[in-house]
Amino acid sequence: MPATTDPAAVGERLNPQEMVVLHRVFRREIPLLADLIEAAAPGDRRRTEVLTDHLDLVLGALGEHHEGEDHLLWPKLRERAAPDDEVVARMADQHEAIAGALAAATELSRRWRTGADRDTALDLAEALRTLDRHAVAHMDDEEEHLLPLMADHITSREWGEVGEHGRRSVPKAKLLVFLGAILEDATAQERVLFLSQMPAPARLLWRTLGTRLYDRTTARVRRSNVAVPLA
Repeated sequence: MPATTDPAAVGERLNPQEMVVLHRVFRREIPLLADLIEAAAPGDRRRTEVLTDHLDLVLGALGEHHEGEDHLLWPKLRERAAPDDEVVARMADQHEAIAGALAAATELSRRWRTGADRDTALDLAEALRTLDRHAVAHMDDEEEHLLPLMADHITSREWGEVGEHGRRSVPKAKLLVFLGAILEDATAQERVLFLSQMPAPARLLWRTLGTRLYDRTTARVRRSNVAVPLA
């Protein structure tokens, strides 16, 4: 029997559920922020700053996640997944549409942070809903058709490189907040999966500081005193 040249056959097999858990952040936060921005009082600069700070984190993470896929995953899958590489081509085309919607929302966020006016808030909310439609359609397609290819042709280490690319883009002060966003809708098993990949000091930091920080952040953004169960 000839030796395989597919790294996924000899490396640690990827658990595609990791991408599904990450996608939940964007599925939840983008439409939620659209509603919160639409409801913000005109001229309330403190509220505008809170919402745009969180929005910048979410939009930046989405852009960097897609950039990591573009550069670190798609070339490998095109090489290894033929004749199913038309799925990868479709994913790349969808990224182009999302990039345009992402750029529009990012620019409107910058303008709203400066002006805190009602018209820009409404435009930004609509831009986020447009982005959400593109992103949800892409994530649905990706989870149904691409994840099986990734499981067969991408190793856990290679997927980890995409995750590391994304983590480097998140400001250090926001890393625990973004981890909280990932864990918020995760099952107990999924939380164990994500936390097990972190060094022991980082897990301790999450449990001693991160959970409270994320509760405070979500309360400030969503104007709620209800703690998010992340234990």
